[in-house]
Amino acid sequence: MKNFIIVTMTVLGLLACETKLDLSEVSGRTRLVVNALVNDQDKIEIQVSKTIPLGSTGAVEFVKNAVVVVRDENGNSAGFSYNVGTDKYENPVFRAVAGKYYSVSVKASGFDEVFAEMVMPDKASKNPSTWKDSTDQDSSGFPTGTLSLILNDKGTEDNYYRISLFYYDDITATWNTLQPVTKDAAIENEAIVSDNGSWVFSDRSFNGQQKSVDFITPFGYALGTPKYLVVTESLNDPYFKYFKSIENYKAGAGVFGEATPVYSNIRNGVGIWAGSSISRDTIR
Repeated sequence: MKNFIIVTMTVLGLLACETKLDLSEVSGRTRLVVNALVNDQDKIEIQVSKTIPLGSTGAVEFVKNAVVVVRDENGNSAGFSYNVGTDKYENPVFRAVAGKYYSVSVKASGFDEVFAEMVMPDKASKNPSTWKDSTDQDSSGFPTGTLSLILNDKGTEDNYYRISLFYYDDITATWNTLQPVTKDAAIENEAIVSDNGSWVFSDRSFNGQQKSVDFITPFGYALGTPKYLVVTESLNDPYFKYFKSIENYKAGAGVFGEATPVYSNIRNGVGIWAGSSISRDTIR
């Protein structure tokens, strides 16, 4: 499981670091850029950099002397220190809790102070994931399996989910990404495919209902024990808007496209402060 946590944090770090923000609506004054995609399982990592001129191809310039503070709903605060190895601000013991409020403030010499706030989502209500072997055949006649996930969606609010699938490699003793494949047309048509192959979608087509999603597992995978890992994340509204804006940005980035700005909720600056709550099912 340690390997999976490392994979998860690497993916989140890359998503926060490498997604270029469209700054067309930001004034020419240099501002702070704060990026943190927080979950309730792993330590919080906050990247702080500064905006770069429009059209610049230069590397991201990290701000290493900032004062970064996270506060909870009771006013308790935690300071974060810069880690030269990751180029992020970290606190080794602080963890976010599902359903709780958190804010972040960042001060640095020569910049306006920036601030953002969010409420971590509650964990997704779901039944344990199950897997059955030899439920169908692929185009070559080899048996495929079915991995089933059942979400118990709350009808009193908008809910957003991210589903990530992994298979266990006995040789390397690691969890590897398994690209989701499903026969559920409604989910497949709506889902945003993130950089690590996971699916992000809303409850628009099944609000307040119990939703079963069946994924096809290919022949020859996960022959040992454990077999599969299903990671279900409940995303808060800023997190989903961030993913959606990235999809729209990519769609409009062609030669004849009109790029749309990537969603930002950082006051006086640019970036994202958003959260997810994680549930994991290991299929043995």
